[in-house]
Amino acid sequence: MKITGLNWFPYCLPFADAFGTAQAALKVREGFIVRLETASGLVGLGDAAPLPEFGGGYPADVERWLSELTPGLVNQTPEAVRPVVARLRKNRGPGAAASAFALETAAFDVLAQAAGLPLSLWLAATYGLSPPSADLSVPVNATIGQPDIAVACETARQAVASGFGCVKLKVGMETGVAGEVERVGAIRQAIGPDVKLRLDANGGWAVPQAIEMLMALAQFDLELVEQPVTAADLEGLARVRRSAKMPIAADEPVISLETAENIIQTGAADFLIIKPMVVGGLGAGLEIIEMARLAGVGCIVTTTIDSAVGIAAALHLAANLPASIPFCGLATASLLNGPLVENAPPVVAGQMQVPKKPGLGFDLAFPV
Repeated sequence: MKITGLNWFPYCLPFADAFGTAQAALKVREGFIVRLETASGLVGLGDAAPLPEFGGGYPADVERWLSELTPGLVNQTPEAVRPVVARLRKNRGPGAAASAFALETAAFDVLAQAAGLPLSLWLAATYGLSPPSADLSVPVNATIGQPDIAVACETARQAVASGFGCVKLKVGMETGVAGEVERVGAIRQAIGPDVKLRLDANGGWAVPQAIEMLMALAQFDLELVEQPVTAADLEGLARVRRSAKMPIAADEPVISLETAENIIQTGAADFLIIKPMVVGGLGAGLEIIEMARLAGVGCIVTTTIDSAVGIAAALHLAANLPASIPFCGLATASLLNGPLVENAPPVVAGQMQVPKKPGLGFDLAFPV
């Protein structure tokens, strides 16, 4: 089975509502759907959507990588993508991780289809893991990023009413402790005492401020807090973790196996947030998950608010997390508008069913 064509198609998906983090107000998600065609007629899909706001490069960087690499992959087998992806991960230049994720996902999609297996089961077989259940559903959290507190509360209430058991709230946008207490308190009141509440500060606080904030916010029974301080300060993150009354998750610094290892060795986090678009693919994600498991550190798989292709790929990765699977940040299709998210794996009562069809396991409503 040889690759006969490798093409990519740009997309631009607007956010359905105002969406903010401590670092930026996001308005659109731009990227490319990668389509890998084979002589056997099988077609694989990948998603390349870097996050410029977080140093991931721009779509133009992805297009340069794809233009450079495509000639060397045509007429090769899908397995030839593996060393190319390894080089991209090692490069770590702008757009490299997103390009690696797209190319690897497209190749793995084809290989799983050829084997007649859902991508989740193919990954388990390929990487020597215990196979996930064929009827597995992954619990997912709702993500609340609206800066306006009243809008955020209404969105949170709707999420709980639809069956979500966990809500993740973006914080770090308010001025001072009082503002954050008001925001988090309002959300806790909106969702009630039984729904799990996470916070994501996206590195928005200095270390002393983070310690003060988390002391004040502990009253709201937080499940965990993601990235309270900047990604560059692992020692600071470890200080916050030692003082916090709730688990701490590392997000932005998890960009490779090496950085994940540094986080674990520093004792900086109870959980690692794994984004396949950021770490450079599903294989890299599985390597980080295994390393974290051996160290007794938990892992949570999330998207970077991707197209349906990126969401589906991340869902297959999350299916291979050690039991029991925590709430994962995969229910992000509703944050965007457009045909590339309309047929993402659906969320039913706070769960996402892992596709059972071979490969990624869904049809893409896109003129490719």
